[in-house]
Amino acid sequence: MISMTSTRSTPKPAGRMLLLLVAVFALPFLIGSGLFWSGWRPDKSGNHGELLQPPRSLPANGLQHVDGRALSSTELHGKWLLVLPLDGECQAACLKNLQQMQQVHMALTKGQNRLQRVLVRSGVSEPAAALQGRFPDLLVGIVQAGPAGLAWQHALDGAGQGVYIVDPLGNVVLRYAAPVEMRGVLKDIERLLKYSWIG
Repeated sequence: MISMTSTRSTPKPAGRMLLLLVAVFALPFLIGSGLFWSGWRPDKSGNHGELLQPPRSLPANGLQHVDGRALSSTELHGKWLLVLPLDGECQAACLKNLQQMQQVHMALTKGQNRLQRVLVRSGVSEPAAALQGRFPDLLVGIVQAGPAGLAWQHALDGAGQGVYIVDPLGNVVLRYAAPVEMRGVLKDIERLLKYSWIG
C-alpha cells in the first residue's frame, strides 16, 4: 500500500512542470501577437538615420566626372556609398561634412574598401578638382542640366546638406538630416557592413 501511494503522487509535480514549460514557450508568442494586433510599434528603430521606404534607385545617368566624362551610376555599384549632395559652393558646413565623412571612412579600418565617399554637386560650373585634392578618394559627380539632373535632385531631396547611404545595388536606403551626427552614421555603416551579403 505504501509503494502504491508514492507512485500515484509523482504525476502531480510532472504535470505542473509540463504546464510551466508550455507557459514559458507560449507566453512570448501570445504577448507578441497581442502587441502586433493592437497596433503597438517601438518608438525608435535600431538605426540612427531615417530608413527610406521604399528605397529610391539612383538614376542611370545624369552625372559627369570633374573632367567632363560621363559618370554612369553603374560605376557606383558594388560598394556602399556615403553621399553628400550639394547645390552651389562648398562652404563651411559642406567642408565640415566632407571632413567628418573622411573620418568615418578611416574609422572603418578593415571595411574601408567596401565604402566610397561621393559628393554630388549641382548648380556650379567651375571644376571641383580642388576638393578631390583636399579629400583623397572622394568621388565628385557633377549633376548635368536637364531631366536626368532633376532625377538626381529628386533621389537626393533637392541636393540639400543632408547625407545619404546608398547600398551596392544603387538604392538610397538611409537619410540623415542636417546637422548630421556622424557618430550615428558610423554606427549604421558598421552594422550594414557586418550583416550585409552584398558589397
